Amino acid sequence: MVHTKYKFTPQDIAVYLLIADLPRSREDKIIEDFFQEYNDEIVFNYRNDFLELRRQIHNSMILLEMSDEEYAETQLIMRELQIEKTEYEPNYFGAYFKLIKLQLLYSGKDYQRIKLRTLLNDFGYKRRTEALVNSITRAMKALNLQPYLKQYEPCDLAEITLDQMVIIRLN
Repeated sequence: MVHTKYKFTPQDIAVYLLIADLPRSREDKIIEDFFQEYNDEIVFNYRNDFLELRRQIHNSMILLEMSDEEYAETQLIMRELQIEKTEYEPNYFGAYFKLIKLQLLYSGKDYQRIKLRTLLNDFGYKRRTEALVNSITRAMKALNLQPYLKQYEPCDLAEITLDQMVIIRLN
């Protein structure tokens, strides 16, 4: 399976749709729009088949909404039927910023504000390291996101203070 860690998987889109809590008709419009307008940002397996992408997104939404007991039972049934799970290697930075990108594309907001300290805490860090900043910056660049300070002033996350507000916008 061809996979790039900054390409959107059905599960990434499902997470956004669950968080957004939209009507089914709006969900379908978002899936269709994303398939048509951002097809090159979808993992390769789903770029040519809209119906398969939509089906996998809805299946992922069902799995994400299951209780622990239901999920364990589903895994048992899948094992008995010898059905493989299609999970991707977790990339926490990519998943976090993919969610932000989907919010910027479809929520009607032009930006996402967050303190740098909060951003680091979201990843479980208290201090900023060069490797951490590089990982965050790499994920943001791969997803065409740009960090700004007030007044559309581009910023470098390695140089600002932890208590400064970062504004994330589509590049």
